[in-house]
Amino acid sequence: MTSFLQAKAPEIYRSKGVLAFDRNQQGDERFVFQGVHEQINFGPSGKPFLPDEPRVSKMVFIGKNLDVEYIKNQLLQCTVDPASAKVTMFKRS
Repeated sequence: MTSFLQAKAPEIYRSKGVLAFDRNQQGDERFVFQGVHEQINFGPSGKPFLPDEPRVSKMVFIGKNLDVEYIKNQLLQCTVDPASAKVTMFKRS
């Protein structure tokens, strides 16, 4: 995430999100991040996922002339299994 934001800092004004991490093969870690350009704060939320809660990551990028396909491909590379991962993008005009 850091290298992605550094590479696209001029285009990305703000970023924020909730990430589902599977560091212990249990998928129960929820991390939060927020950033301005390439400056980012990132860490555990302190609130684990509930047993029946879906493990979904949600992110928002606010900027100018964002390359949606580039962002999608970079996010897929961060997943456990890029071949089966699903990334849904919404672009507001």
